[in-house]
Order: sequence, then structure tokens, then C-alpha cells
Amino acid sequence: MMRVFIFLFFVILPSSISFILPPKLNKPITDNPRTSLSTTTILKSTTESTTDPIPFNITNIKHSLKTFQDLSLPYFTTRNGQIAALTVLVLTLLNSGVSVAFSYIGRDFWSSLNTKDPLQFNTMIIKFGSALVAGVPVSVFYRFFKEKLSLEWREWMTVRTLDLYYENKSYYLLPPSIDNPDQRISEDVKSFTSFSLTVFITLLTSTIDLASFSTILYNIDSKLFASIFAYAAVGTVVTTNLGKQLIPLNFENLKKEANFRYGLIRVRENAEGIAFYEGEGEEKDENLFRLGEVVENAMEIIGVTRNLELFTTSYRYLVQILPVSVVAPLYFRGDIALGVVSQSSGAFNHILSDLSLIVNQFESLSGFSAGVERLGKFYEGIGGADGDLLRVVEKDRTPIERLRYLITGNDDDGDDNGISDETPEPKQPPASTSIPTIQIVETEPTSTALLSVTNLSLLTPTTSRILFKNLTFTLPPSQNLLIVGSSGTGKSSLLRALSGLWKTGSGVVKIPESVLFLPQKPYCPLGDLRKQMCYGSGREVEDDELFRILELVDLKDLPKLMGSGDPVKGLNQVVDWSNTLSLGEQQRLAFSRILVSEPKLVILDEATSALDLKTEERLYGVINRFEVVSVGHRPSLVRYHDLRLRLGGLGGGKMEVGAETISKKEKRRAEGQDVV
Repeated sequence: MMRVFIFLFFVILPSSISFILPPKLNKPITDNPRTSLSTTTILKSTTESTTDPIPFNITNIKHSLKTFQDLSLPYFTTRNGQIAALTVLVLTLLNSGVSVAFSYIGRDFWSSLNTKDPLQFNTMIIKFGSALVAGVPVSVFYRFFKEKLSLEWREWMTVRTLDLYYENKSYYLLPPSIDNPDQRISEDVKSFTSFSLTVFITLLTSTIDLASFSTILYNIDSKLFASIFAYAAVGTVVTTNLGKQLIPLNFENLKKEANFRYGLIRVRENAEGIAFYEGEGEEKDENLFRLGEVVENAMEIIGVTRNLELFTTSYRYLVQILPVSVVAPLYFRGDIALGVVSQSSGAFNHILSDLSLIVNQFESLSGFSAGVERLGKFYEGIGGADGDLLRVVEKDRTPIERLRYLITGNDDDGDDNGISDETPEPKQPPASTSIPTIQIVETEPTSTALLSVTNLSLLTPTTSRILFKNLTFTLPPSQNLLIVGSSGTGKSSLLRALSGLWKTGSGVVKIPESVLFLPQKPYCPLGDLRKQMCYGSGREVEDDELFRILELVDLKDLPKLMGSGDPVKGLNQVVDWSNTLSLGEQQRLAFSRILVSEPKLVILDEATSALDLKTEERLYGVINRFEVVSVGHRPSLVRYHDLRLRLGGLGGGKMEVGAETISKKEKRRAEGQDVV
């Protein structure tokens, strides 16, 4: 039985709607033991364009069909999915049986009125009541289990999507072309599961209705049976041609609505900066511009819908008289009873509704197809984020040769600084091609090296620019390293490479497994004060220990302040910490994470930029038992470090690098600076 269901869902359903689904997603999601939605061969688009009208052809239909199957299949291979689907399937069959039963009861009911037979009339009233008692629970539980299946499917698919989203830092590496991932995860997944199930149930019901009511209709009049198929065919063809513009328009509608909402969210997140700049007018203009795009696109949708409804409304009204007109001569001749006329009209409407799925649901189907495309491109983006995007340096080179050329500059056709003079275009490497990347090796510190970097060459993720080549240095245990250099020389990029966020390039980085990275703008997750301190550590820390740590980072009074005098309550207080605390307070709170996590290496990217020199000195003193790698411009930072790595780039690829010992004289000079 389950095989029958899967056949119906993944063959009949996609075939019926594939002609309107987007053609751009043509690589399957293969099974993954952990997620069932693999990131290795996830959907890949044939083009980045999302605004051009989608052509209708056999190739596109096949691509669309495959996309829909790849998105739908994984859940129904699980036991829970199969049980839920089988339950809905059985209830759908029973519900259709109830409809057929009421068709015959209605026929005999009207026939008894036509013949003025009180006994038969009373009998039909009793049959109707009995059918009602049996049919209502079937109908109610059918809808209940259908909604339950839709919700469980959505939960399962959302969980798997989040698994992929956070796996291998895909959320960070997601291509910029994948806009509004929040909407795709929350709204597009919900729409996909809900509407897919609705269409499937409609198709299944339609199939049963066709089998049941076609027999009834054919036995009444073969002409009526033939006319309904001709009528439905004409309606489908005309509706498809009138409404096909809705597909790209609905896709744009989703995108523009999301962009409008995102613009409003940015105002809320950056309210203080906007207020300082007095940028209200510009922000309002930007919001109005995005609103205008929404309205303009919506007006196009309304216009196309108007033209479509001129036909579909007429189509629906004609249904009321067409079947009666066909069988009326039979009734007038006395060949059929009034109940048969009523039954023929009901059967005709049932079958026509089944055959006119596209006519009746075209607007919904076109919107659904746009959601499928967005969702498919999102999975494609998650899969692509796990690799490295390449830019074309020369078309006749393989991806490996292009990357090696950028890193080494050794090529007969190129210059010697490793930088291309072309304006390259992004290109996704073939899945079967092995792209050279930086090798990150997590090791235990040795007696001579806590951190070592060997022949590190780093490019931007799009490989459009080389940052430095053949960088080599070692950080011994019990020593701190300060990375300095003018803006744009790759200091923060080097930290991203050390953290494994940027991997495009070559070389080997040996780094401890336990590393904590603090950026200039700390991240404050959703949650209470306790979560702010323990974020990323996975530890559960006693309250007294948290209070002690807060005192060390000069935030002793924060729990009392947030808890209205009760420090324990303050630890459990949930607020928007990024807007509640100043940047300096956020940086101090971030230092508390070092004391909670106790990493073997701390990496600081201008993590004290918002602090006065006295507080900076206090915090570096608090973490003096940890090895530290810092990036910063302040001369005061020199005193807290033993080694200095100076980055200075000329010509993009010619780097002036060197690890040098900071002299005691220079440290004393830094200590002599005024403390503000």
C-alpha cells in the first residue's frame, strides 16, 4: 500500500504541476545518513537569473519534476512519514466514498419527490441521517490528519534544513545571491509542505472521483461524458496561456516583499546610528522605494489575474447550465427521472472540478512554483557554500590551474605577482574537481609551537584578489602575538583563515582544537545574561562563578541592574543585549567568555577598540594566563605581546611579513603612554 502512495505522490502529483514549476533546479538532493538532504550534490541552477520568464519545454519540465521529487521524497522514506501518509490516504479514500454515497442518496431523494412517493421519501431521509452520522467523523478526521501531516512534514523538513544551514558554517558562506534565508527557511518550507499536500490530496480525490463519477455519467449519457473532457481541455489550455506570466511575477513578489521587510528590520537594528546621522529621511526614502517595487509588481499580478479571471469566472458559471442542457432532452422525453438530472449535474461538477484543477488553482500553483524555486536555490546555495567559488582567470585553465596560478604566479601566460589583470566572473567549480584549499590541522601544542603557519597563501572567497603569499610564522607557548599593518593588508582576513572561515588558498595551519575568537563587534545571542557569558563553551557554570567573572571584567553591577536589585534574577533576564549594552560593555562581556571557556588560544580582532586604556589593561591582565593573538592599531597593545607580525602589501600580492620580538624598551615606552 505504501508503494502505491509513493507512486501517487511522486509520479502523479509532480506530473500534474511540473509544467509550471521553475526549470532552473536540476540537480537532485541525495540521501545523507544524518540529514537525508545532502550538501554534496544538492540542487544546482543553470543560471543566476530569477526575473526572466520561464520557458515551457520538455527539458524544463523534467528538471522541475526532478526538483520537486528531490524536495519531497526524503520525509516519506521515514517511518513516521509513511504512517502519517498512509493514514491520510485511507481517510481520503473513505471521504471520497462518502461523497459517492451521498450522490446516490441525493438521486433517490429527488426521484422520490418527482414520483411523489412518501414511503421512499421517508426511507431516503433515514438513509441520509445514517450516512451523515457515518460520514461526518470521516470528513472531520480526514481534515485533522491532513493538517497534522502537513505540520509534521514542515517540522521535519525545517529541522533538516537548519541542520544543513548550520553545517560547515554554511550560514556564513552562503552566496550573496541567496537573499532572505530567514524567509526561505520559515515561510517557503511551510508553503511547500502545506501546498504540496493539498495538491496531492486534490489529485488523489480527483482520481477516485474520475473513476467513480465517470461511470455514473457515462451510464446516464455518453455525450455528456465526452463533452466534459472537451470542456476541461479547452479550459486548461486557455488558462495556462493566459496565466503563465504569473510564475515569474509571483517569484519577484516573494523577493520584493522580503526585501521590503528586511529594510524595515535594518532600521530597527541600527536605530541609534541612523539617529546620530539624522538619516530618517534617507531611510524613509529607501523604504518607500522598496514599497514602490512591491506595489509595482503587485499591480502587474493584479492585471494578469484580472485577464485570467475574465475567463475562469465565465468558465465556472457555464458549468451550472451545461450538464442540464445536455440531458434536458432525455428528461423531456421521459427517458430519465428528475433525480437522474440532479445526479448528472452533481457528477458533471465533480468530474469537471477534478479535470479543471489547473483552471481553478492556477494562481496558487504559480505562487507555489515560485516558492519551490526559491527553496531549491536556497538548498543549492547551502551546497555551494561548502565549496569554494572560483573566478575565471583564463577560460582555458582548469579550476585547479587557475587557483594555483593566482597563488604562485607561476605561469607562462601570466605576470609574476599572482594577480590577474582581467575582470573575472564568478564560476562554481564542478563537483568532481578537487580545489586546493588551506589545510587546517587541529593539534595539541608542542614544546616549540602553540600555533604554526606554513607557506600560507590566502585569497578572498571569490578568488578575485590575493591577500598574501607564502606566509610562515610560529607562535611558541607562553607568548602572545600582535598582528599589525595598515588597513587592507589582510589582518582580519588572516584571523578568518586561522579560524577556518576562509579556506581559498594553500598552505598549512596547525592550531589548537580549543580556540576562542572575539571580533570587534561582539555577537549577543538571544537569551539571558548567563547565556551571553557561556555562549560557545557548552558549559554550565554556577552563579557564584559567573558573578566572580563579571567582577573581573568590570561588570560587577550588571546583574543587579538587570534584576532590579536581585543579581540572580539579573542572570536570568532576557533582553536584546546588543541594544541594551554599549559597545564597550559588550566587549567586556565578551571577555567573560574567555574565562568561562578557558581556551588554549585566544584570538582578538580589535576586541578592545571601544574601551579606555585603563580597562584595556585590566582585561589583558585578567587573561594573561592564556596565549593571545591580537589584531589592533593601538600602540598601547604592544606591552601585552611578545611577538609582532607586520603585514604590509604592495601590488596586492607582494607581502612584507615577519615575526619579530618586541623589545623590552618598546614595551616600557608603551607602558609610559597616558592612560585615559
